[in-house]
Amino acid sequence: MRLTRRRVVRLPASPTRFALPAPALAFALVLGAPLPGRAQERASADDGGGPLHVALEAHQTGDYGQAVSAYRSLARSGHEFPASARGWARALAATGEYESALEALDRAAARAPDGADAETELARARGSMLYALGRLDDAEANFRRAIEGRAGDAQLARLDLGRLLFDRGEREEALALFDGFIDFYNRARRLDSEELRAVGAALTYLGARDPDLFHDAVRAFEEAIEADPGDPEPRIDLGLLFLDKYDSFEAGPLIDEALARNPAHAAALLAKARRAKFDGSTEALELAEQALETNPRFTEARAFMARLYLELEDVGEAEAEARRALETNPVSLLAWTEIAAAAHLRGDAAAFAEARDRVLRLDPRHADLYVALAQVAYRTHRYADAVEFARQAVALDPLSWPGRAELGLNQLRTGDIEAGRATLEASFAGDPFNVWVFNTLDLLEELAGFETVESPRFRFSMHPKEAGALSIYATALAEEAFDALSARYGFEPPTPISVEVYDRHADFSVRTVGLAGIGALGVSFGSVLAMDSPGARPGGAFNWGSTLWHEISHAFTLGYTEHRVPRWLSEGLAVLDERHAREGWGSDVDPGFLAAFRDERLPSLERFNYGFVRPAYPGQVQHAYYLASLLCEMIETTRGFDAILGMLAGYRDGLETPEVVERALGTTLPALDRELRDYIETRFDPTLQALGDEEAGAPPGSDTFAGLLVAAAEAQRAGRREEALRALERAHEIFPEYAGLDAPVLFLGHLRREAGDFAGAAEAYRTYTALNENHFEAHLALADLEQSLGNDAAAREVLERTIWIDPFHLDLHTRLASSYERAERWPEAARERRALLALQPADLAEAHYRLALALHRGGDARSARSAVLDALEIAPNFEAALDLLLEIRGDPEDRR
Repeated sequence: MRLTRRRVVRLPASPTRFALPAPALAFALVLGAPLPGRAQERASADDGGGPLHVALEAHQTGDYGQAVSAYRSLARSGHEFPASARGWARALAATGEYESALEALDRAAARAPDGADAETELARARGSMLYALGRLDDAEANFRRAIEGRAGDAQLARLDLGRLLFDRGEREEALALFDGFIDFYNRARRLDSEELRAVGAALTYLGARDPDLFHDAVRAFEEAIEADPGDPEPRIDLGLLFLDKYDSFEAGPLIDEALARNPAHAAALLAKARRAKFDGSTEALELAEQALETNPRFTEARAFMARLYLELEDVGEAEAEARRALETNPVSLLAWTEIAAAAHLRGDAAAFAEARDRVLRLDPRHADLYVALAQVAYRTHRYADAVEFARQAVALDPLSWPGRAELGLNQLRTGDIEAGRATLEASFAGDPFNVWVFNTLDLLEELAGFETVESPRFRFSMHPKEAGALSIYATALAEEAFDALSARYGFEPPTPISVEVYDRHADFSVRTVGLAGIGALGVSFGSVLAMDSPGARPGGAFNWGSTLWHEISHAFTLGYTEHRVPRWLSEGLAVLDERHAREGWGSDVDPGFLAAFRDERLPSLERFNYGFVRPAYPGQVQHAYYLASLLCEMIETTRGFDAILGMLAGYRDGLETPEVVERALGTTLPALDRELRDYIETRFDPTLQALGDEEAGAPPGSDTFAGLLVAAAEAQRAGRREEALRALERAHEIFPEYAGLDAPVLFLGHLRREAGDFAGAAEAYRTYTALNENHFEAHLALADLEQSLGNDAAAREVLERTIWIDPFHLDLHTRLASSYERAERWPEAARERRALLALQPADLAEAHYRLALALHRGGDARSARSAVLDALEIAPNFEAALDLLLEIRGDPEDRR
């Protein structure tokens, strides 16, 4: 193969819609420390399989102590120079002993064989250590010495010099050096693995100007793997390239193969951490910590840890990690970038300006600073800030395709659809591998075909097949929520609030993060909301009404605090606002939550956001929502809602959580945490006692909640109905708030209904549906029971609540329409007839006629006339419709 400036080989997977799993924002490709030279090492090792082979094998498999010892022995005796000296320094550097590595090079140079130009041959290795320590001028001088002296690793030094110049903003000289690697590859008869890695690395830089060259970079790294199958480094390089090009699927096996060869490889562990972050896995933090166990001075890993902490809104820990990185490398662009982001989140304008200026003095064209700031702003809900930062990234470097992507995506999040589309199209032209951008552009084409429905303060976008029925209820609920929340918060967010309702969950997921697979139901970007429609999930999977109310609540808390509210408080208030809106909404306590509380697995308030972003066990995200709602409930109950408003005002004013708690609540964060634990203990004490503390694998005690459920099931199977009823009643008594699918009160309803105790069954179903907002069948069963008991008004109320679960159920609307007609409540009857018509029933003429009848009975003769004419257009001989038309024409209201 000859490298050209056109495409030679394609990346294995071009972007296809929904190609990747659930995301987190990817770090830009960072090649880490300069590539270590091992050409002579490998040649010597292959020749004899002697001491150098032993040293290299220990190095590649992560036995760094043995590698240091073996290299040192060779270097001190002057054998295998310069490979032994370079290897000695690299093995020390692998565990962060950069100063010791420099000393080792000095000692090896003193023992070099006569005639060897030791200073030249070891210059590149010395430059690598100086580069890691941030001594850039000295590093540059050593790289140039290796190049000018034609050292054996001069080409590798050329790459290192290019990287150093690139990081200083000297792009043209750096890119010229990188461009030379194309000719270097094409002229060479045979390149070793190290040189092929250098070619691939150079091409990844050139790819910003010509994305076709990324294909050639893939081939170069693949050839490097073939040239030295035992070296984990080229696999890491290729894995990071795939990850940088949004292909986690291809990256994973390569990184895992590198770790199989060397489980302690710090760069491989960091690569795996980055992939975990990209995939939305909770393992990212643990993997980065493992990388630091190997090399505690690994600057890139420290900066990565800082980013993870920033996304957890743990600003103090983030800055601490970044400053630990600076202890090793005081001029680390990555570390100073994270410090700038931390200062921005803290609202410390002076510290932000200092960190920003440090970065731009080091590299005046460092657009990645603003890309990172935009990413952190997005992850902490500061979407307008994200737009501005991304705009500055593009202004600083028009070839910052990640910057353009961030700009376009955040323009969409702030509602600037057309500008966002144009920006994303430009971004995709420069980086056609960005699957997030590709998917979003694809989605925008679909969104353009959505139907817009407006109400006084909302603008809904819905799929045309759903808009007719869904908008009837969505607009009314949204306006009700706005009125209730504006009264509650004493604040109104900017209007109109845009609500995008997606009929496919994958589309909602792409709108939210660019990829399919997100588990959420809705998201708020402030005055732009997006959510699943009830048709996007299986019937009864969620309550779309409470979801809409939840997201509108976020628009208020985000707006009130100017997008500075921490996630835990915004989510807690949104769930609590659900509970205030409707009976049964926002009630999510289950045995798992109480067991986690009992076992002290719920996070403290100091680490509240960890439960949302880095859950420690399955189900913790749901538990975090409920825990946050209990905290808000406790504060409102004990101090009044003004205390909540005081907290929101504190965040708006730029205070951090300890200061907010002290100013608004008059207590400390640890004291508030203890107060919350006492509140939960008191509220759920009988249930906590009844949960028991069973050993793993042991059967539950007969007097525990689980034991009572087991006893009820056994009694029911044996036909002992009364015994089953008693066990279920006792279980419900000790855990009355439980609303799961195995809730005892639900089974009480089933058993009582089977026994003909309809009043008792209705009472049980009332209790259950007041707790569970999603159970469609239980709501319908209760409506049937209420109607059989003559409680028509109660039956209608249940059916109304059922609409928030499934508004597309024809029988539900038919029953409601008939019930309202019997009660002569004509506006409600007409509403239901309109919904039925929108759902396209089999007999459209009958549907139009029924609507006309309800409108006419309600006094809207003009609309009734239009509806009956629609019926007659379908069925001209429809006798009842003809009679109704004559009746309407005789109505004085129609004549006016």
